[in-house]
Amino acid sequence: MANIDMSRLDLNLLRIFEALLATKSVSRAARALHLSQSTVSHALARLREQLDDPLFVQSRDGMQPTPRAQALAPAFGQALSLVEEAVSQRQRFVPAEAQRRFTLAGGSYFDMVLLPPLMAALAEQAPGVSLRLTGLGPSDYEKELEEGELDLVVGFAAPRHLSHRLARVELVTESLSLLSGRPLPAELSPAWLGEQQHIYPSDWGHSQLLLDNWLRLHGVERRIRLQVPDFLAVPGLLARTELVVVLPSAVARQFAEQHGLHERALPEAALRFTQVLAWHPRFAVDPGLVWLKSQILAVAAHP
Repeated sequence: MANIDMSRLDLNLLRIFEALLATKSVSRAARALHLSQSTVSHALARLREQLDDPLFVQSRDGMQPTPRAQALAPAFGQALSLVEEAVSQRQRFVPAEAQRRFTLAGGSYFDMVLLPPLMAALAEQAPGVSLRLTGLGPSDYEKELEEGELDLVVGFAAPRHLSHRLARVELVTESLSLLSGRPLPAELSPAWLGEQQHIYPSDWGHSQLLLDNWLRLHGVERRIRLQVPDFLAVPGLLARTELVVVLPSAVARQFAEQHGLHERALPEAALRFTQVLAWHPRFAVDPGLVWLKSQILAVAAHP
């Protein structure tokens, strides 16, 4: 018996083998597979050559399998079933039944503004889906997303620190506001802002860089009295000091309402930032990831 060249024994040949086994006819197998008779005949010739056996011989009752074909049939059928099952599982994601954890990288804005409505949506639609969040850092995130360490990143559209090889979609555009524990003037001029003592609420924050660059255009340098890694300590600090802080407007409004603080928007167009949702093209058609992206985009449109 000749050795089988597995590199030439593709799934299409196995499908044609199964169809011939079921129909006992080249013409009926061709119709069932929506192929031409010549294609099926050519495939049968290839199978006979590869397997060194006639496989199907003509009889009064149609094409009958040889003992070799009968012996191969269960293994071929099982192989096709396993492939079809694997493919169908990959393409199937039912939120209400899913048991899956996604890992996302994002900043405090995502945590405070988008995460609460997102988790409410997940609780209603996908109770078995959980999230793990990590903070943003000085990475372009290509490696982390490509290797599956992260599923998604919510990062800044500019500066373009995210790898250009990542797929992305704009998520939200936000303005900046000043927040204080004391009443604020009607006009927040660069000179006035330069006189204040500021909290820098980030180890790595694009919104803070926007403000610094805008003030420098007016010849002003900020006075940073305190730097903290995130927004968590801000309300308590403002309530007990004369410090001020610049935050994304949605976050500033939330703190003002919850803690009785004073908030005023900085209307300059230069002080607006856009966040993007990014992922690796390797997982672009992952059905679970496609679903989660749609949920994040939905809450970003109506936070």
